[in-house]
Amino acid sequence: MRTVQELVAQLLMAAHAYTGYAVPADSPDVRFVPQAEIQRMACGRPCKIYGWFPHGKTIYLDDRLDPLHDVAARGILLHELVHYLQQSAGAFETSSACRNWADREREAYMVQGRWLTKQGSTVTLFPGGFVPWRLACRDEPAQHRD
Repeated sequence: MRTVQELVAQLLMAAHAYTGYAVPADSPDVRFVPQAEIQRMACGRPCKIYGWFPHGKTIYLDDRLDPLHDVAARGILLHELVHYLQQSAGAFETSSACRNWADREREAYMVQGRWLTKQGSTVTLFPGGFVPWRLACRDEPAQHRD
């Protein structure tokens, strides 16, 4: 792989293969920024985050990542590209805001994990045990909570 845009095209096809979402004609922009900037934008405070896609057309990655040469970093980019395809497809927009987020994350992590396994990677996605889609959403009826 020579450029990030070539990698994005390749990973969009992989995300399509796992999800079935159509690949839009336009690819997202990928911006490498300091982790503190991603934390500020995504969390408003320090948090554990390496990539972020805030709806739109730009994916933000921690500038310490090297997806061209590191499979774990490519997995993070793939995860964010799944969110880009979800947005394009209008997926997960019918339930509560929290549940939409949890469903999007579940699918993106599933794709990331399967792809990493296929690459022969031993990266652990949830070393601390927190699995985001198992949270109880306060903005939905109790019978719909996990």
